[in-house]
Amino acid sequence: MSGPIDKLLFDAAAGLTDPDERRAFLDHTCREDPALRTLLEEMLEVRDEAEDFFTFPQASGNPPPAAESRHGAEENVGTSIGRYRLIERLGEGGGGVVYLAEQQEPVRRKVALKIIRLGMDTESVIARFEIERQALALMDHPNIARVLDAGATATGRPYFVMELADGERITAFCDHQQLGLRDRLGLFVQVCEAIQHAHQKGVIHRDIKPSNVLVRRHEGRLVPKVIDFGIAKVTATGLAAEGTATRPGQFIGTPAYMSPEQAEGGVDIDTRSDIYSLGALLYELLTGSPPVPVETDGTVGEAELRERLRRGVTETPSARVRKASPAALAEIARQRGVDAARLPGLLAGDLDGIVMKAIDRDRPRRYETANGLALDVQRYLAGQPVIARPPSRWYLLSKLVARNRVVFIAAAIALSGLLGGFGVSTWLFFRERSARHEQAKLRVQAEQATANEVRLRENAQVADLVRQAAVHLKYGEDQAADELLAGLPATSIPASLEASSTLMNVAEWNLAHGRWQAASERFFSLGHVVTSVDMSDSQDISFRVLSVLTAVAEWGEPGQYDELRQLTIDRFGDSSNPVVAEHTVKATLLKPADPATLARLAPLVAVLRDSLEVTDDRRGPHMVAWRQFSLALIAYREGRWDDAEERARLSLGLASNSAPREVSNQLLLAMIAFERGREKEARQEVVRVREKVDRWLQEPFQVVNPDGTLWYNQHAALLLLLEAEALVGGAPR
Repeated sequence: MSGPIDKLLFDAAAGLTDPDERRAFLDHTCREDPALRTLLEEMLEVRDEAEDFFTFPQASGNPPPAAESRHGAEENVGTSIGRYRLIERLGEGGGGVVYLAEQQEPVRRKVALKIIRLGMDTESVIARFEIERQALALMDHPNIARVLDAGATATGRPYFVMELADGERITAFCDHQQLGLRDRLGLFVQVCEAIQHAHQKGVIHRDIKPSNVLVRRHEGRLVPKVIDFGIAKVTATGLAAEGTATRPGQFIGTPAYMSPEQAEGGVDIDTRSDIYSLGALLYELLTGSPPVPVETDGTVGEAELRERLRRGVTETPSARVRKASPAALAEIARQRGVDAARLPGLLAGDLDGIVMKAIDRDRPRRYETANGLALDVQRYLAGQPVIARPPSRWYLLSKLVARNRVVFIAAAIALSGLLGGFGVSTWLFFRERSARHEQAKLRVQAEQATANEVRLRENAQVADLVRQAAVHLKYGEDQAADELLAGLPATSIPASLEASSTLMNVAEWNLAHGRWQAASERFFSLGHVVTSVDMSDSQDISFRVLSVLTAVAEWGEPGQYDELRQLTIDRFGDSSNPVVAEHTVKATLLKPADPATLARLAPLVAVLRDSLEVTDDRRGPHMVAWRQFSLALIAYREGRWDDAEERARLSLGLASNSAPREVSNQLLLAMIAFERGREKEARQEVVRVREKVDRWLQEPFQVVNPDGTLWYNQHAALLLLLEAEALVGGAPR
């Protein structure tokens, strides 16, 4: 046996205080030498004698070289690595040691410094160490410890410096502070959001457990920090390195929180493995123990652990605490600030459903994302139906009653008072009839509750998909965002600026790729959002209506344009902003309108006329020309030919470089000429304009044209051309 090498292995294993981590380390380092593993395990049991066994012979009385000391001279507390002075050893894993250190300059602050263990600087360990550093450097989330610096020691061993996460493990913190279920769930939501951020960066943690989530109080708030990405799997392009991939069959992670597929050592581990671990963490936060208890005395082998996880967890959190001994249940309840008799009932139902969905042994049945798990927890906290439970009528009605408890109690009191006023015989007669009426009423209420709650449930799911699409857009994943939005009901999308921006970006992405039908569908949904979002008299919102109604008018389904036209007038018809008035008139008159619709636009017409009579140095000819065109357009729709012609010629006479506006005015004048009997003149003008528009259409589609005009201006002119061709007859299309 090679003494120095085995000494290093012994030191590394002895430094691991967590039995699971020590077992995983020995599995890895001694996988090809069972005898060495047996020897190390025996010597770890009698550690003092083992230290004597590894004593190096000394030819003289001099001490051993620094590189052969227990931790290496450069790792001794009090020494410095670069600009960092080591203060205290905080912990260690199979490949690295973490120290509390003080940064000396340019600022003095406490940090955490992680360095590869002496003797463990193999190619594989260094590669994974670098992957952990790069993965952490990718992330920027308040609940994930940040990387601050990196370097190498004088002997070439790499290290990196992290933000100091100086809290207490999440389960211990919650128990010591006696946090109630709602506070625990609030902390858990923050952890889910941190893991969601990691997943969006292409990082799968693979070792989510209580000791890797530290919690502290900061300015009165509870702040969890996710740490230790030492065995993370990186899927982000450009980060994966040789030697960091898990080999088939390799047992890596912490068994009590490990998903079945991770325990099997599969190479196809995805983010749903972290979902399982989050579910196991939530299980322990609620019950005081992980879903699959694992003995730490080494009596259970890998095969048995894998079999336990393969079978899955069948015991719900409420069942776990219900079968605990009276003393254990009392302690669990005390740590959660609730009565022992109430705790099982508080866990039963929604919380059972959420946890069991997260830790389902079949990946497809788990939550798809950490964000989805967090949202279901938030729905529970808000008293809304959760996705983890099927929406039975009784379940939905119970949620309705819980949120409207005062109303239902008042109804019950009123009913009791009514019944109490009758005599015994009369009461017996009316009881049956009242019961029938009450049963019918409750049935109607249940049906209404079912419809309302199902709608709320669907809306919550749609909102979740829109948020996920926004995240995809943030990282340039336009197609993935579009796929999430495909087929969503327009009326279910939340009326928010985030949804508006998300739909606008995806719609324009479809336009840029020539996907006209898909673009129209996204614009139709956007139309419902921008006409409902709460930003009164906002020209930024009305500006988007131009794209919405132009796209729907050209590529949308029958009736969609008329639907959005009415919504737009409802939303902006009372505006006193001339810019909003111009946007609204142009967008809602792309097609002919009935007299009622034209009458509803009258207030906006007055705003436009008044704005032209006021001198404003900030208003250039471009803006004036569009307002004159808008007035010409509505005058034409109303059959006021003289006013329409005058306004169109005024718009044409203003100097500007907008070819679409020039074409639109020329088409208005051609149609006016036709209406006045000058048919030949009208046809010639329409043919001439068609040649110009055809040249536009031969150019590749661009959201912003080379002359600075936006795409919808050209397509609005095209819609007017099609109308003019249909009017004059015989014109080419």
